[in-house]
Order: sequence, then structure tokens, then C-alpha cells
Amino acid sequence: MDFEESIYSLIPRPVEVPEKAPLYHSQHDGKVDPADFVLGVSKRERGSFGALNGKYCPNPKKFLTKHSKEPILPDPAPVTVSKDKRKAPVPSRAERPIMGLVSSKNFVTANAVEAILSKPRKTNMEPLQYTKKQDYGKIPAYLLRNKAKLQTEKDAVEQYLTRKAEEETFGNGGTLRRLEEEERQGLLRHLKAKWEEVNSVYQKMTFTLDTPAKQKRKENYELTLSQIEKDIKRLEKNNIYIAEDIDGRRPRGSKDEQKIEEKEMEDKQAIQAKIYLGEEEEEED
Repeated sequence: MDFEESIYSLIPRPVEVPEKAPLYHSQHDGKVDPADFVLGVSKRERGSFGALNGKYCPNPKKFLTKHSKEPILPDPAPVTVSKDKRKAPVPSRAERPIMGLVSSKNFVTANAVEAILSKPRKTNMEPLQYTKKQDYGKIPAYLLRNKAKLQTEKDAVEQYLTRKAEEETFGNGGTLRRLEEEERQGLLRHLKAKWEEVNSVYQKMTFTLDTPAKQKRKENYELTLSQIEKDIKRLEKNNIYIAEDIDGRRPRGSKDEQKIEEKEMEDKQAIQAKIYLGEEEEEED
């Protein structure tokens, strides 16, 4: 059995020294003569080990001389195009100037007389007034062109939208017409009046919602107000199209207004009935 501790482990053991292998010595001396190293291959001057010994020794007769690396230019050819003489030639020695020419003119007096008799230059001393210009207060031409271009594009877009809407409606057996301005304003007035009435009733409700009837009534008022606001936003747009029958028998004008008034009366009565019922429920509670 093997134990971790033993008295025999206190006995020193002999140290074994490994035997060292003998040093390797090649049987060749390491020097190779290039003349003998051919092995059936054509002898080359240099291979992967560079040139032969002594090839890189400098030649003392070949050294860098002055201007030896400059390019050699050809001899200049004679000028074929003659230059034009821009100045007059220098007078020769034989030519003599005309002597004895004297003028009797007094240049000082002549300059003074010329300055006195000359007319003053025309100068515009008046301040520049922009209000008297020809184009003052007029719209520039480029703005008029841009405005006309934008209006043309806008008309084309409106025509395209109208035609597209009519094509979509024709498939359902109807047609479209643009809502008249008076009719649109009338609808807006009626919707705003209805919103005021519903909002006034909504504001008069009690603060506490302790019964399901009050909660439901409050939700109905909020839905009605939100729907009226959406309708008002839709009618505030300029271009509004409504669908009609093909024969064009859709009521217009006063008949439409009468129907709207009848509808409003019904709404008023319904609101009053709700208020009355709500008061009764509160009394019962």
C-alpha cells in the first residue's frame, strides 16, 4: 500500500546524471568550389545566393562625373519665323533734326482761357426718389408668372380629383356635385348651434357620476360633441362633393333646410327628454 508519508522518504536518493550525446561533426569541411558544383546543370553566374565572389567589387576606373546624368539636348536650329518690328528704327548718325523751331504760344494763358470758356459738366444734384420710378408699386413680372403657374397646377389637381371621384361614384350608379357655398355655410351654422346646445346640457350635468344612467348619459354627450366637431372640420374645407342619384332628384335648397330643422327639433326634444328623465332619476335617488 502507498502512503503519503513514510520514513523511507527521508533517505536521500542518488542523483542520476543523463549521458550527454556526442557533438555532431559533419564529414564535409563546409567550403564548396563553384567550379565543381555542377551536377549536370549548365553553370550560371548567379543563383539564389547572389553573384560570384568578387563580382561586387567597384571598378576604380568607372566613377560618377560631373553632369554625367544630365540629358543631352540637340543643337539649336536657326530661327525660321522672323519677328515683327514694333518700334521705329533708331536714327542713323547721318540724320540731323530740324533745328530752330520755336512756338510763340503762351500755354499758361491758353489753358486759363480754355478753362474759363468751357461748360461745366452736367451733374444730377437732385436726390433719388423711388416713388417716381416707372415700376414703383407694381408687382414684379416673375411673381405674376409664378402665381399663374401655381394657379394652373392647382386647377389641374382639382380637375383630376373631381374626375377621379366621379369615376369611382359612377360605378355605384350615382354622380357627384360640388356643395354650394350657401348650403355649406348653412350646414356649418346648424352644426355649431347644435354643438352649443349639447355642450350647454353637458356642462350642466352633476359633478358626481354615482349612477350608471349618469355615466351613460355623459358618454353619449361626449360622443355627440366629438362627432359634431369632426363634421364641422370636414365642412370647413372649400371643395366638398356630395353623391347624388343619376336622375338628379336629390332635394336642394329650402327642402334640405326644412329637413335639417326637423332633425334639429327632434334632437332638441330628445335632449330635453333626457334632461327630464335625468332629473327624475336624481329625485328618485
